[in-house]
Amino acid sequence: MDGHQKQREQSARMIEEALFALMEEKSYARITVSEIVKRADVARRTFYRLYREKDDVLHCYFVGLCRAYCQQAPVLQNYNIRQIAEEYFAFWYQHRKILQLLQKCGLDRMLYYEISRVSADVVKSRIGGKECKDVTGIEYFAAYSTGGFILLLQRWIMTGMRETPKQYAEAVSEALLRFISCQTGN
Repeated sequence: MDGHQKQREQSARMIEEALFALMEEKSYARITVSEIVKRADVARRTFYRLYREKDDVLHCYFVGLCRAYCQQAPVLQNYNIRQIAEEYFAFWYQHRKILQLLQKCGLDRMLYYEISRVSADVVKSRIGGKECKDVTGIEYFAAYSTGGFILLLQRWIMTGMRETPKQYAEAVSEALLRFISCQTGN
């Protein structure tokens, strides 16, 4: 990575941190770009080289989080709901302070949108090199499972993320498997 790219990434991090700090102090709607650049100690033109508006700061942050999740999600040997849940919740738990702040500010839907947007890519990467010609099936399965996981993440955030990721994943997977077993009579 060249020096220019490092500088851009450092400026972006400073702007993100400034925005999040301001969000703890006041409503998102009342935060201005001027306040963000002042808090970040960057020039206004630096902000506009990186973003069009303050919403782009959040969008880029969410894209980065989703990219990081995609990169850390290992290939699965088989579909194991408990393993998937534990890895998913462990990843998001690392970002709980920001997730709770977004929920408090009513901006968590932006993150859920980004998660759903990359869901098919996550499913494809998790199945690894396995040949699957049913692209529509992957997309349906990704939408189905992502919707459930997003709502479970949202519920966890709303209840304060008190459980560890392992505890929450265990509770969720046991409840789901118990329910499925009751419905199928097994």
